[in-house]
Amino acid sequence: MSKQINRFLIISLRCLIGFLFSCEPVQKATITDDPTEAKEIAKEAYIFSYPLLMGYQAQFYTTMPQSPGYRGPLNKISNDTIPADHTRKDVVSMNGDTPYSAFGIDLRAEPLVLSVPDIEDRYYVFQCVDLFTHNFAYIGTRTTGTEGGDYLFIGPSYQGEIPKDKFSGVFHSESQFVTIIGRTQLKGKDDLSNVLAIQKQYKLQPLSVFQGFEPKPSSDLNWIPLNPEEFSDARFVKYVNFYLTMIEPLHQEDSASLNRFRKIGIEPGGKFDSTNYSPEVLNSIHEGIKEAQNAIKNKAENIAGKVNGWSMMNAFGPREFFNQDWLLRAAAVMVGIYGNDKIEAFYPIAHVDMDGDILDGSKVNYKIHFNKDQIPPAKYFWSLTLYNKQADGVGGYMVENEIDRYLINSTTEGLYFDKEGGLTIYIQKEAPDSANEKSNWLPAPNEPFYLMMRIYGPEEVAMNGSWEPPGVSKNIE
Repeated sequence: MSKQINRFLIISLRCLIGFLFSCEPVQKATITDDPTEAKEIAKEAYIFSYPLLMGYQAQFYTTMPQSPGYRGPLNKISNDTIPADHTRKDVVSMNGDTPYSAFGIDLRAEPLVLSVPDIEDRYYVFQCVDLFTHNFAYIGTRTTGTEGGDYLFIGPSYQGEIPKDKFSGVFHSESQFVTIIGRTQLKGKDDLSNVLAIQKQYKLQPLSVFQGFEPKPSSDLNWIPLNPEEFSDARFVKYVNFYLTMIEPLHQEDSASLNRFRKIGIEPGGKFDSTNYSPEVLNSIHEGIKEAQNAIKNKAENIAGKVNGWSMMNAFGPREFFNQDWLLRAAAVMVGIYGNDKIEAFYPIAHVDMDGDILDGSKVNYKIHFNKDQIPPAKYFWSLTLYNKQADGVGGYMVENEIDRYLINSTTEGLYFDKEGGLTIYIQKEAPDSANEKSNWLPAPNEPFYLMMRIYGPEEVAMNGSWEPPGVSKNIE
């Protein structure tokens, strides 16, 4: 009987080995020796990967203690205690209306639980973004209401039980790392203490701790020291390879492209070695990257239809929103990484005035007049923020000014409305002469700039395009 069993085991083992070898194995692709192919793949791969690169930069700046933009470690909520101003340069086009509760979470060891209190007297939101910058979940006034709750986040490879009945919501991320941006409405400078009191009630903890057990340990990460200059040549591959290990299993939409990208060395966990490439192929990869960067910038500058000089941007959302339009996804990141879905916050942007001329505070004074029916249609509130322009010509930061005013919003104290209920905002480097104009003054820099409007909870007229913002006009008197 034992001989028969042994014979059976041997036959079974041979069958299993035969089956395994009959399956098509995943081969580690060799680097292409065709410069033309390398250039094409590099352009496509760079556009695909641009959100990963910019996300890596943001993550590194905010979670590495040696970084000037350090906020705190992963899996720990970091609350802004003052509104953003000209000193904040970790994210382009930063929001100054809602002090952030921004943090990254690492789901490799186990799921995490985010708990929020009842918040009835103001707008708030937690926007949840995966490594590709897809907005895959929302917690807040619009989506989950004003009642408090506990929300569970689960990574792509977790196999444990999920006690769904214990949670107000359960969210699955396609990446192990998630960026969560909490925004709590600030109703003027005197309201800051109320915002801070709410922030203290936000809580993040591992599922095991939530259930009363010890937390599960997570393995260390060998972060690649950040050098943004490497994003512009073939070395961008090593950053992409690092992050791809956090996105396994890959989404089926991306699998075919990732297999193609292997021909220039892109694969999860792969090591970058320039000696694997011929000089001709390396040069072609660099050319492909340059073409990709130009394509992203061009798309960013023309990311939406224009209305009275405003780009009516609708460029952020979940994976389904992009529908494999990687260029749109990359351009959205360039314009303002971690932007909200339009239904959450609508972002019209103006780089030009009504005549089509570049906004430039060194040359012209400007104004925007909203008649009563043109005031931004927001369910919650609206704002207008001014930024300078950086080297890419698209993104930028708030600008230091003599009155420390970086934006005007619907809760700004002392705004002057005319007798018809209209509002005129004056945008210039020098203070206006009259008291009424000075109360509505948004200081401009002595250089080109752009404006971003934010409409939190846009009304249907903003969603369907029937509302049109007034253009920025030259204020020549």
